[in-house]
Amino acid sequence: MSRRILDELGLASAAHADALAAGDKTFVPVHTGSHDLRIGTLLDLLDRDPTLVPPRTGHLGNWEDIALGRSGPMDFNTAICGAGHGYPLIYGFTRTEADTEGGDEAYQPGSVIQHGRREVMTLRTWDGSAFVRRGRDRPLFCPVVQAEVDGELVPLVDLHWRRMSAIPGFRFRQWAAVVVENSHLVADMLTLLIEQADGTAKQGTRLSELISQVARPDGTVGRCDVVRDGSAYVLEGYRFPSARSLAEAVLELVRALVEPAAFFDRLAGLPPVLPVMSLQLTNVLFGLLHTHRPEDGAEPPESPFITHLHWGARAMAGCPPRRSGYLTRRSTVRSLRALASPLVRHFDEARPLAFVLLPAQTFMLCPPSTSPADIELLQGLLADLRTTDAERAYDITTAWLARHGERLSSYLRGRFRSGSGVPADGTTRPPAVPVEPAGFRDLTFRQACAAVAALEEAYG
Repeated sequence: MSRRILDELGLASAAHADALAAGDKTFVPVHTGSHDLRIGTLLDLLDRDPTLVPPRTGHLGNWEDIALGRSGPMDFNTAICGAGHGYPLIYGFTRTEADTEGGDEAYQPGSVIQHGRREVMTLRTWDGSAFVRRGRDRPLFCPVVQAEVDGELVPLVDLHWRRMSAIPGFRFRQWAAVVVENSHLVADMLTLLIEQADGTAKQGTRLSELISQVARPDGTVGRCDVVRDGSAYVLEGYRFPSARSLAEAVLELVRALVEPAAFFDRLAGLPPVLPVMSLQLTNVLFGLLHTHRPEDGAEPPESPFITHLHWGARAMAGCPPRRSGYLTRRSTVRSLRALASPLVRHFDEARPLAFVLLPAQTFMLCPPSTSPADIELLQGLLADLRTTDAERAYDITTAWLARHGERLSSYLRGRFRSGSGVPADGTTRPPAVPVEPAGFRDLTFRQACAAVAALEEAYG
């Protein structure tokens, strides 16, 4: 099955499928934005295999206006999840927006946004004896935050999850729930990786690639150092007696996303510092835990390797070659491969992994149904793009923008503005659905990425 998917997409060679099948390679990333794969070819494959649903990793926060197609730069989520090309897999290890940098300004989890209007919530975190109000002077780590609602404290995670679960047509799933469902396996995997980690290794895994940050009950989170001391591990002065105890501590914050009320009930008895699972390990687990087949959890693992399709947005996928995302950077790939290799060697449940990255921003070329003029204009651009090769797609888009760019609506231009998220300017916008302009599916992902990059540079 895994090889068939790559063959149908024309990516078997790029993924080194033979080497994966033989076990000679354990992790190979393939960015479709660097290949001449037709968008329609991928979407047709997904239509033929209803069990294959690539995750679109979004963040905890405000999804109501996203689901209604009026979220500006976040509309690619609507196009993917609303049309069934993927499903929203929610990553909750984020921080509330604040007056200083570092918070999640896209999904703004420290507020409630509806109909373009933002209500800033009162937030509290634990100071060692009580939950105290926190200002907006710094971002707060979402899993340890409570919000005041009608005079009561509600876990911030629970508040947003209830709101998101009430949205019709969107099959939300928590990444943390997938990990908790496989917690025994993940704890075993993490224990092995911790035991094998070497702080100075050039080829193996470093502890910082497993535990990237430390969170405290007061909401602060930041980089950390984990130091091995014999069989024990010391994190910011707190001693974990074994690799297993450190691995179990990592899972505490994961469980906080799934069972937040229970987490807060035991918070006073937890260590004063809690290790945060790294994004590198999270990405490996996306594939090894089969999040691309969300309804097939009881099925045997794919063999002889796993083909994991994943919709990545600005940070993860970018728009190659003008702007690459983090997943395919050489240093990231080295880290991901170093994490995957011992897991594949030691666990029957793990298979070599072909990680096929699908750039979600492709769908930024699909205007909202409320803007027929934009749809007609974009059809003209796509007609120009289909007549040329991918190498010229950026230049053709740039030239087209010089002639027609000012005719695009301010809403569509705003999609490509850097640093923007769900609109909260108080403007009431009607619900809409993203519309594929004629010829959209005939574009290759490489052509679409080049066009989006040109639009980002023009309006960002």
